[in-house]
Amino acid sequence: MLIFSLVMTDKPDNQPVFDPLIQTENIAFRADDLVACAACSRKNPPNRLMCMYCGGGLAVKAEFAHQISPISRKLEAWEKGVNVILVSVVSDADAKKTATLLQVELPTIEAVLSANVPLPLARVESITEANRLIARLGDLGFSCSIVTDERLDADDLPVRASGIDISDGIISVSDFNTREVTAVPAGEMALIVTGMLAKSKVDQLEKKGRGGKTKLLDETETASDEAVIDIYSRSDARGFRINLAGFDFSCLGEDKGLVASENIRRLAVVLKENAPNARFVANYVSIRHTLGSVWEVDARRDPQGLQRAGFGKIGFGSVASSSNVRQFTKYSRLQWQLLKDEG
Repeated sequence: MLIFSLVMTDKPDNQPVFDPLIQTENIAFRADDLVACAACSRKNPPNRLMCMYCGGGLAVKAEFAHQISPISRKLEAWEKGVNVILVSVVSDADAKKTATLLQVELPTIEAVLSANVPLPLARVESITEANRLIARLGDLGFSCSIVTDERLDADDLPVRASGIDISDGIISVSDFNTREVTAVPAGEMALIVTGMLAKSKVDQLEKKGRGGKTKLLDETETASDEAVIDIYSRSDARGFRINLAGFDFSCLGEDKGLVASENIRRLAVVLKENAPNARFVANYVSIRHTLGSVWEVDARRDPQGLQRAGFGKIGFGSVASSSNVRQFTKYSRLQWQLLKDEG
């Protein structure tokens, strides 16, 4: 006969009982350690910044502050986050501890430091997380600032320009879609950012067999790189974008060549010469892979259903594509925000 003995304790109903026979240490939080969310009133572990139920901010108890990770999770590309931007660093900054704090590899931090320009170190969920992370980074020798995704607004691309006229100290930009002309005094032109838009697409045709196995029947890959220039006035956070396609390079006059890629490089020089107060940023191509550790290139895979490709080739098609348009737009807008914050 088995006899069970029920021992009553004064622990709350939801308080786990520590059993030394199966645990080496008590890892549970006490009931009075839990933190109630001000928004939904549900109890949360004290080592969290955000409510695990509704996402609201939680009050931090001092005795558990050291247990709170400054980065709660990796954000999806479509989510609106808060970017922690490296502004400056002291000579004895601890890169190894910084890599551990940011949950990245040491070469990633070393690449950011070697770039020697303001770059994003992390993208977090809230201002609260960003401030805690900045405080921790400050102890390691890194001075950082905050720029939200809303301020960068990468979903609203710069106005596409169809042409530019420079005369009498005025830079006039024509809107590609509306043909409206915006005239900006050359002295008010604040920023010129050169870069590269890289897009790729892979079309695949696969035959699905038994057991979930697939056989590749056909694959076509295309890729393109396009030089671009973004220009901003002091009062225009959206800016204008000069693309190779559809832009009239007549403003170059006798310097206009037959190759568009050469013309856009010449145009960047002309703009720099005629906008003496504008900051010229031309390092995107050299640091775009470093940017990818925080601002990833957009990538997607779309099914195309049953497809036919050539004689006897029938299978399920898919298209995998990637684009750095949002990444470059964020970097371009970051330069404008940094310039604005400098006053």
